[in-house]
Formats: sequence, structure tokens, C-alpha cells
Amino acid sequence: MIAHPRVYSEQLDPADVDTIIGGALRILAGTGMLIECDEAVACLLEAGCSRSETGRIRFPEQLCRQSIERAPARWTLHAREPGYSCDVGGPATLLSPGYGSAFVADERGRRRSATMADFRHFARMAADAELIDITGGLLVEPADVDPAARPVELTRALIETSGKPFFGSVAGGEGAAQSLRMAAEVLPEINAQPYVLGLININSPLRLDARMAEAMLVYVRAGQPIVLTPGILMGITAPATVGGAMVQAFAEMIGGVTLAQVLEPGAPLIIGTGGFGADLRVGGSGFGKPEQALSALLCGQIARRLAIPCRCSPAVTGAFAPDARAGYESMMTALCGWQAGAHLCMQSAGILDFINAMSYEKFAIDLEIWGYIRRIATPPTTDADALALDVIAAAPHNYMAETHTLAHFRQETYSPTLAPPLTYEDWVEAGMPDVAEHARVLMHKNQLPQTVEPKEQTDGNP
Repeated sequence: MIAHPRVYSEQLDPADVDTIIGGALRILAGTGMLIECDEAVACLLEAGCSRSETGRIRFPEQLCRQSIERAPARWTLHAREPGYSCDVGGPATLLSPGYGSAFVADERGRRRSATMADFRHFARMAADAELIDITGGLLVEPADVDPAARPVELTRALIETSGKPFFGSVAGGEGAAQSLRMAAEVLPEINAQPYVLGLININSPLRLDARMAEAMLVYVRAGQPIVLTPGILMGITAPATVGGAMVQAFAEMIGGVTLAQVLEPGAPLIIGTGGFGADLRVGGSGFGKPEQALSALLCGQIARRLAIPCRCSPAVTGAFAPDARAGYESMMTALCGWQAGAHLCMQSAGILDFINAMSYEKFAIDLEIWGYIRRIATPPTTDADALALDVIAAAPHNYMAETHTLAHFRQETYSPTLAPPLTYEDWVEAGMPDVAEHARVLMHKNQLPQTVEPKEQTDGNP
């Protein structure tokens, strides 16, 4: 985990936060949400909600505010190995790698369908990475595993690979139940404590589909935490303005919070946007655009007012290869996620191509980005030894020879993994490698699989 900044970056005045929350509550009370699950609807109606002529569920403002108050501001996500248990909602950011990509891309951006071998390798990388707190969930969608078998097989792989916490399946109620049953085989206390996260995606605008609603019921009733994420794309699934998109996003999230608290008062959960911006030139998502970073800042600030832990999707990019664009978009979104005080950073390592692809090289590069951020997040000490007044007063000719330097440089200066200490001449002699090539070398040292050459395409698609 990475400590939060001492001062969060906030883009809204307190009155603006209240305006957005108030707008979200008005949308819920007036328009409401379409909940495609009879059991969930029945629970909401019994709690005081009403159904409109179009079948939408309207949420009374008082019920929503009561539900927000019931949601815990801080809780523990337990791990099979207790040393990996996580404090959710505290002053720290937790990292979880990519989620949901169907492809694996090589260092040039050429992609192929993901396999179960890829899933296990990414899970092992997440397990081995000190900076990764939660192994992940649907790290990639393995094309060589029957979708009906994925809840069990992917959960098994996550358990076998690491003792860290992980995400379970949300492939409907049955998929969620299968995943939790598999987890229960090695987590006997799962019925008493939060162990397995369930990512519940809200199908914007204002719709919780049957598959997600059914999975949500399974997780909440089992006492397991959920991550509520609306599918916001500005100008496509939500208003084209940042303020309007935020109102809709929080209407959908508060609706989900209310359903969870009606089902199980005190149910642990996390809220926050995954996508947010959009590229209206092509009608596509905006992962990696400035609006993605801005949404993290805004969600973090509003979630703090609600006193509910917040998530974001940092270190994401629309770039197809681990190039300069991937680097600056990933650093921008990651840094803003940290500055926002996000409690969970999902899709924090490996993402390319608007989350359509995962990359081994990008995974290593993203870990480097988080290493930089963790160093920034570490406040300096100001005791007598650290201030080194006696060393300065001696006016040494070269500090490199000082014992004080030898005693402190390893802890005080970050040594980048992907930036070896080469001179220009050394770099030229080495063939002028870029950061992606250094990442690929690191990948080979860790005995990770090479990305296979793609077969010839006949339809013109990558």
C-alpha cells in the first residue's frame, strides 16, 4: 500500500460537492433506476422504494441518506495469509492489477487472445510484486477456458498463486456462488469476515442488469465486499459535461449503496468510477484522457464527503503499445488517483488499448510508475541524523565518500528498475534500448512467457 498525500487534491468547493450529491439524490427519487432482478426489487419496495409506470425503482432521499450512513467508512479485507490483509478506507492506496482484458499485447502492440497460461502468469506477477496488494480478479479473459468453467478455474488459480486478497467471479448469481464456494475451501472464516471482492458494474445509464444484480445479492448476503462501478462515458452513456456525468455516476452508485444496505445493513463496499471520459470522434472510451484523471480527483473528494471508501482506474491508457503515450497517460492517471486519496486503484498495472489488452512489458513499467509515486508519498525525516548539519558544516569536497552517504543513500534515493545506470556510450553500444525493451528483459529474467507472433489476419482487424 502507498500512503495517501498529506493534503488531497480537490477540484470542487464544498458547495459544489453538496450540489452534485443533491442532484444524484433527486435523480434517484424522481427518475429512479431500472433494477433487473425481481428479488432485489422486492427488497427495495419493502424498504420504502416505489416503482414508476416504466418499471424504474424510485429511491426516497431519506432511505438513501440512511444507507450512506450505514455503509462503513473503514473495514478490513482479510487475506488467506494474514500478513496480506488490507485496511480499506484508511489513509493509504491499495493496488490491484488489470481487470477484464480479452487480449495480450506484445511490446509493439500486436495482440492475441489471452489464455489460461497468461492468466496464471499475470497472477504470479501480481503475487510477487511487493507493490500489488490485491492479486486481482479477471486479470485477462482466457479464451481457452469455457466461460461456464471460468468462475471456478480462475478462482482456483488466484488461490493457488497467492495468499493475497482477490476478486471473485461476478458471472451472475451462480458464477458468484461458485467462486465463493471455491474460496470457502481454503478460507473457513469467509462467512464471518470479508475476504473476496466482487466488482459490480452498473450498466449506465441508470440500469443494474440481472447478471450483476444477482451476483451482488450473493456477495452482500455472504458478507463479502462489493465494488460499485458505473459505466460512465461522457456524451455516450452519460451527459457530455463533467458535472452532469458526476451527478449520474453518483446517482447510480448511491442506488447501489442503498440496495446493499437494505440487503445487509453495514455491508462493506467501495464506490468509484472506472471509465469516465470518452472520445466522441470515434464513439469510444476515454481511458487515459485528462477526464479519466479528473474523475478520480472528483470521485475521491465526493466519496470523502459520503464517508465511503473510493476506487479509481489509474495507470490506464488508450495507447496500443507501451510507448511514450502509454507512459504519460499512465503516470497522469496514477498520480491523480494517489492525489485523490483513492483507497483502491484497480487496473493499476498492465493495461493497454482502453483496457482491451494486457501487456507483460506494461505491467513492469506500471510497477515502476508506482515505485516513483511511493517514493513521492514517503515524507522525509528531519531528525538530527537526517538533517546532517555536521556533515554540511564540514564542507566535504565529495559527499560520495562520506560515511553519512553510505549509511543513507539506499533508503533515500530511488533506484529505477527500468532505467539502468548507463552512460550515453553504454546505451548506444547496447543498441539504444527503450524502456519497453528493458521491461522485456526483466520479463525474461522472471521466466515469463514470450508473447507469440500473431497469425496473419484476413479481416484487417488487429
